[in-house]
Amino acid sequence: MKPMKRSVFSLILIVSSIAVFAQANDPVVMNINGKDVKMSEFEYIYNKNNNEDAIDKRTLDEYVVLFKNFKLRVAEAEAQGMDTTAAFHKELNEYRTQLARPYLTLKNVNEDILKEAYKRAQVYNEISGLFIAFPDIKEKGVYSITPADTLETYNKAMEIRKQTLKKGADFEKLVTEYSDDENSKQLDRPGFLGWYSSMDLVPSLEIPIYNTPEGQISMPVRTPQGYYLLKVHRKKANPGEVHAAHILIACPADADTVQVSDAQKKLEEIKEKLKGGAEFSELAEEYSSDQGTASRGGDLSWFGYGRMVPEFNDKVFSMTEIGSVSEPVRSRFGFHIIKLLGKRDAAEYDKVKAQIQTKFERTGSYYEVFKPEIDRLKKEHNYSVNTSVYNNLLNTANSTVPTDSTYISGLLSDNQTLMSVDGATYTVADFAQHLKNNPRSFFNLSTEIFQDKYDQFVYDQLMAAEDRSLEKKHPEFRNLMQEYRDGILLFEVSNKEVWERASVDTLGLADFFEKNKNKYAWSEPHWKGYVVLTKDSENKKKMQKEVSKMKPEAAVNYLLENYKVGEVSYVKIEKGLFKKGQNAFVDESVFKSGKAEFPEEYQDFFLIGKLLKDKPESYTDVRGLVITDYQDHLEKQWLESLNAKYPVKINKEVIDTLK
Repeated sequence: MKPMKRSVFSLILIVSSIAVFAQANDPVVMNINGKDVKMSEFEYIYNKNNNEDAIDKRTLDEYVVLFKNFKLRVAEAEAQGMDTTAAFHKELNEYRTQLARPYLTLKNVNEDILKEAYKRAQVYNEISGLFIAFPDIKEKGVYSITPADTLETYNKAMEIRKQTLKKGADFEKLVTEYSDDENSKQLDRPGFLGWYSSMDLVPSLEIPIYNTPEGQISMPVRTPQGYYLLKVHRKKANPGEVHAAHILIACPADADTVQVSDAQKKLEEIKEKLKGGAEFSELAEEYSSDQGTASRGGDLSWFGYGRMVPEFNDKVFSMTEIGSVSEPVRSRFGFHIIKLLGKRDAAEYDKVKAQIQTKFERTGSYYEVFKPEIDRLKKEHNYSVNTSVYNNLLNTANSTVPTDSTYISGLLSDNQTLMSVDGATYTVADFAQHLKNNPRSFFNLSTEIFQDKYDQFVYDQLMAAEDRSLEKKHPEFRNLMQEYRDGILLFEVSNKEVWERASVDTLGLADFFEKNKNKYAWSEPHWKGYVVLTKDSENKKKMQKEVSKMKPEAAVNYLLENYKVGEVSYVKIEKGLFKKGQNAFVDESVFKSGKAEFPEEYQDFFLIGKLLKDKPESYTDVRGLVITDYQDHLEKQWLESLNAKYPVKINKEVIDTLK
């Protein structure tokens, strides 16, 4: 049987990937049932399928006929309403969504902000922080902060900073006195945060730290919980990354002399074994207290500056010789023996660009990253904003969080125009519904949440407008959609009128077979029937006697029903149409060739059927071949009827211009 989709795809190949060339003069090459087909479409099809790489080249006249018949099938599908069903629209819309995705993905990023971030990543900053929490932050929550809520905390932070700069107060003492971060007060160096580069921090923190000179204190930096004053102790050029392994001998900072002595004995054992040629990785597995790395030979993989405790960090980044092993270094965890496995410079911009971009996108800066493309979309789709209405909404956000139900409920009935895209207007109520459906934001300050939500609302409408314009802006998209649409219809109508009909029309198949019987003649005889395997010769004789006067099908049913006990059958039966060499039992019994081997538990066999010398006796003997030929027969009749049913006009003088 011919695969049902085969004919569809061979025809779709003729019209695949249609990309209409933009032409000022695009004459009609043919009209099918009242629908024009333009020159650009047909020309592309002809050229694509008649290039030097094409396997099945056709002449121009042949393509005219093939394309006309393709369009006639589609016209019939439309006449039968196949383009109006829910299933059709679902499949077409799913394909469109998939096809549109790359067209609706912004690609041109704001290189300036990414390069600035990369520039900041080339500097490490050693910092301490003094944290001042917003009042009632636990009760209000971090996403319910308005500008008024931040003022008191900001003024307090500014006052501390002012006093610090004026009096030269010790920053660690100020942390102990003023910080609301109790954990940072308990550190050996109160408020100490360590070394950071821009790749480690969100933009709201990395920029002020980068801009603060060494030894100075930043302006107050807002976070979702409160303000930070950040002191930059030192700045250091990015030294790149190191690959190291270590052996840790645990020894707490408050260890007594006995614990320290025990640790040092182990260190001496390790050092002696290393001198004797022992493998560092094996010693790490045997001795190291760091269970997370001991099993992999102490390997810490690659890491950047400031990732480890200060003592470890300073030592490993001072090492220069690959493969060298350090003297023991003590940290608050114990004693470390470090092996340097590799060093590399900081990655170039192109290698970390995607990482920087992802960081920006995940911290709420999507709009900023893709600003060039968004500005282009605004221009292309005639975006405009009602400034007075926008400002009123922004002013309201000064005292109410935009994602609060109180803010949203007051706007759901407001039909003032807020903005427009491609001439379509969007009201305040539309924006309120957007807020209701999209409450999450990367930001916590009410005015920033408003701007984030508004930018997102604008972006959504711009992308919707871009989506609606894809067919107009991108000929290849339009024609791929047309191809897929016509392909669905072609498949459905061909399935109904030809393939499915050919499979179930038994009377038609039988009649077609009888009229074309000689076409299926054989060059060698075939045996038709059943091969019956039995447990032994005695059972074989008994079975043959019982079914000797039965027709083959009845005999087989009798054997299967009467020679079975529970799930155990005493016969194994294979049906088929076999020529010599296709079945060992038929070869032995009918064609007197060879000796068949029995499967386990069977010892004898016999045949039920007949030998057909030169041709099949029924279409079922060659069902697949007959169905395939019958499909071709039905399709030919169908095309003749379609050509008679639908008006076709071919402008030969236009087509001839391609010759």
